[in-house]
Amino acid sequence: MGVPASHHTFVDGRRLCWREVGEGPALLFIHGMGGDSRNWETQYRHFSSDHRVIGWDAPGYGDSDDWHTDEPTVRDYVKEIGALLDALEIEEAHLVGHSFGGVLVSAFKKASSERVLSMVLAQPVIGSGQLGQENRIKIVSAREKLLADLGVQEYAKRHVRRSVAAGAGAAVVRKGIEVTCWIRQRGYLAQWRAMARANIFNEIPSEPGTTTVVAGNGDRTASREVVSRIAAAISGARLVELPDVGHMIYLEYPERFNAVLAEHISRT
Repeated sequence: MGVPASHHTFVDGRRLCWREVGEGPALLFIHGMGGDSRNWETQYRHFSSDHRVIGWDAPGYGDSDDWHTDEPTVRDYVKEIGALLDALEIEEAHLVGHSFGGVLVSAFKKASSERVLSMVLAQPVIGSGQLGQENRIKIVSAREKLLADLGVQEYAKRHVRRSVAAGAGAAVVRKGIEVTCWIRQRGYLAQWRAMARANIFNEIPSEPGTTTVVAGNGDRTASREVVSRIAAAISGARLVELPDVGHMIYLEYPERFNAVLAEHISRT
């Protein structure tokens, strides 16, 4: 099947892109720092028989245009998600957010609760907003320098080794490098700056509804301790841990992730 074709609309004069396949209740995937709407190849195939499966390209990713600013906020991304749903004439959807995408999904639920059928936060991160301005500046500067020094391809080779589980096979590592090489520096760093100012605990809605939080037991980016803290802060959230999965949950044993998503949807 591969990934569906890319589509686009315009928001504030910028092109915003997505991929979609299938019919039925909407199931919207929000990627994190790495990759783009192509991350969800297995999920498009698995869920399209009974869902309208959508993967967005965040501004600065995939086929979407860059932000007009290099300093977007979580609120800016939330408005963009709403604009995409409006363009697709979707009143409500199941939302799945990976990594920083988990922050965005939680924030969107808080801002537009009536549009969210359920939430899955897959390996969510907290963000660095709680660390103070001096530390946030250091975090941003260090990542800007790393990308400038290495370039995307060399950065991807180093990054993926830490992102996948320690026992990941060579094919998973190769695919992880390919996915990471899809990033565009400006869009990636814009999202990194937003993450540096974010704090997921400020974005958790008071009435989250059906929520599943997923941890990978080999994840060194969103550790089980971090993910467990996030899950504990969400009223009624279910925490699921996947064995032998690092931070690239859509590549490492995707059938395990899909099984969690299917069970989650069945509870709504």
